[in-house]
Amino acid sequence: MDGKKIEEIVITAFNEYFETQDIQGKVDADTVLFGEESALDSMGLVNVVIDIESFFHAEGYNISLTSERAMSRKSSPFRTVSTLVDFIAELIDEASK
Repeated sequence: MDGKKIEEIVITAFNEYFETQDIQGKVDADTVLFGEESALDSMGLVNVVIDIESFFHAEGYNISLTSERAMSRKSSPFRTVSTLVDFIAELIDEASK
């Protein structure tokens, strides 16, 4: 799966969550996912991450975005959409080998 498709999936998941929670704004590759600049709280991020994992599991990719590997990184994969997309692409690439 290429990075553009992964990005579309991630952005769609966040935009759908924003709509259900009546959060204003649209998500793009530079959107901050967690921290002071984010429109999400920690529970919102967890909900979207679960939705994203569920989508990839349904597509046959058994990835875990909340693994110790993700949490122990020096730079969090949850900083922005693009860092999350890169992390997912890395996981999918490794799972495909």
